[in-house]
Amino acid sequence: MAFRKVLSYLVVALALLAPVSGVGAFGLGHLGARGGMASLGVPGAAVGPRVRIVPDTSGSFYVMARSARGTGFAYHFIRNSGGNTATDQGGSWPNWRYAGCAEFASVLSDPKGTVLRTFSNDTGAQDYAFVLPTSAAKFSGSYHGVGSGGSLTSETLTIDGQSFDPTSSVATGGQVVLTHSVSITDGTSTITVTGFTVTISASGIFFNPGTVSSSAVISIAFIGMGIATGTFDEGTFTLTSGDTEYKVPVSVGASGYGRTFLQKANMVSLRRTSDGATVRFTTNAPTVAGYRRTSVVRDGGLNRSKFYFDFGNSGGALGSISGVAWSQTYEAGSAGATTFASNLITNGAFAANISGWTVTHTGTSTAWNAAGVLRQTRGAAGTDARAIQAVTTVVGAPYLLSAEDTYTPNVVGTYLNPGSLGLTSNVNGSTSTPAPAYAPVPFDQNGYSAHVVLPTLTTSYAMLLMSADTASGNDTTSDTSDWDNVSLFALAP
Repeated sequence: MAFRKVLSYLVVALALLAPVSGVGAFGLGHLGARGGMASLGVPGAAVGPRVRIVPDTSGSFYVMARSARGTGFAYHFIRNSGGNTATDQGGSWPNWRYAGCAEFASVLSDPKGTVLRTFSNDTGAQDYAFVLPTSAAKFSGSYHGVGSGGSLTSETLTIDGQSFDPTSSVATGGQVVLTHSVSITDGTSTITVTGFTVTISASGIFFNPGTVSSSAVISIAFIGMGIATGTFDEGTFTLTSGDTEYKVPVSVGASGYGRTFLQKANMVSLRRTSDGATVRFTTNAPTVAGYRRTSVVRDGGLNRSKFYFDFGNSGGALGSISGVAWSQTYEAGSAGATTFASNLITNGAFAANISGWTVTHTGTSTAWNAAGVLRQTRGAAGTDARAIQAVTTVVGAPYLLSAEDTYTPNVVGTYLNPGSLGLTSNVNGSTSTPAPAYAPVPFDQNGYSAHVVLPTLTTSYAMLLMSADTASGNDTTSDTSDWDNVSLFALAP
């Protein structure tokens, strides 16, 4: 199935009217490897309605939807629950929000009964999240809370156009639509989400966030997220420039947590190689003004992989964003991990030395450390630490550049600006001339971090960089970044 740029919510829906596979939400299935979607069909299963409402509690209900292969998908919705920690706005969680989906034998199955397989089951946000500039780096919205002064502006739930009460209704029909509007605030800065819509039918589940607006500078604005529960350790993606699906590992590294940046991918699938279960996200977000990048975070501690559509803008007010849409489909593929190309980096594990790397900017120091790492120590103002290695690359072809960085700040308990990873274009270590294919990313993720890069020259330079003192306004000399397991390899369909 080719995945093209999605120009509108309607186009997303129409593109996915072909039979899709189902999803699970409450327990990992034990079907083992299956060769194709049709193999999950249950012969003789009752057909039943296309969709039906299953009440649960005052804060939980399910939409059961018939699948094209004879099974049923239980889409779970919750409210009045969420995070309330040092990293969350808290306050309240008033609207119904999507929490996951499981596959069952039939649309008539009990959504708390025997599950065939689980694709998503998580209380975390699978819609939007923001960091307001005056909220001390706390996430806001959805799971993270609307703040004590925030509120649910409006909410409607309909099945075939008729309102229903999800806590008591057992209505059946062809299509369920949930729409809400909220005001999110920390008392100083405010962001509004107007007309966020979730549509469920036998064709799948589709999201349209309506209009998201704020006069504040929102440096982190995730408008579009989704969670695959379990060890989803491999994926595919398509770039906005074409329909080719490239395979990519989704790793946690040694830390058990990792982030993979996928340029402006308009389709991301996440696959669990143990049984082939796949969650596919398709979006038109990269075609909308203000789009920044697509990324996937895999978290071993939370037992999940999660994608993010990023509209953050640290250079000005977020303004108004509309026209974004995405869909989720659920597939049963073959088990087994892909074998990826060989690593082009020499001595990326630094077992005994840093040979093969050229130090172009010394900072305070760049040297081998007995822990088996390349250690960079932050230098004084204006003096970066940079180490590069030349590699032969194909112009325009996608590669995955990755490394593990253990950042240790001079002041214990702070997290300011760890090392940055990039693909540059000059033997002298310049990050500006010629323009790098992928400039080293400031404030990159500590731990495992991977980036899809598109070389612009036949000789490129992988770069490990630690910015100089005061580069972020708070960094200090003696901060260190320990680099390990640096890798660059070509990605293939």
